[in-house]
Amino acid sequence: MPIPFIPIVTALAAGGTLVPHAAGGMIVTAAAGGGYVAGTYLSTAAIAGLVTGGLAVLGAGTAAVTGAASAVIGGAGVFGTTIGATGITGALMSAGLISATPIWVPIAVGGGLLGVLLGAYKVYLLRKKIRETPANEEAHFTEEEARAIERIIRLAVRDKRFKPEA
Repeated sequence: MPIPFIPIVTALAAGGTLVPHAAGGMIVTAAAGGGYVAGTYLSTAAIAGLVTGGLAVLGAGTAAVTGAASAVIGGAGVFGTTIGATGITGALMSAGLISATPIWVPIAVGGGLLGVLLGAYKVYLLRKKIRETPANEEAHFTEEEARAIERIIRLAVRDKRFKPEA
């Protein structure tokens, strides 16, 4: 993990919260006193690096989930028959356990896909905001954007991509 992220990850692990800074960028506030934690300022350039990595992970995850879900769930055959049925649906239909795909299956898959796409769109808007920020200036972020960046950092720590002990 790059050195500037060590105090940020440590402060978040101690219960701090990432918030927009008045001068632009973001900073961690302490859980106890509510004041800013020294050494935890995130510039727009640092946020751009985090968002780029987060979007790559999200894109790979979306491709894997949508491809795997459609292959595993499968579908009914010709005109809802077992002829040509695939995946779990085909196996259950061939065994006579279901007559057709239950309605909750496509709704659940569609809802999950919609959630992933909404998250990708929010990351896209954040990247666009960062890209359109003039050089040598800091972007002013919202509370929602700060929460999104905090989630990216917490996910990276949980997945062992960042280690505060470094």
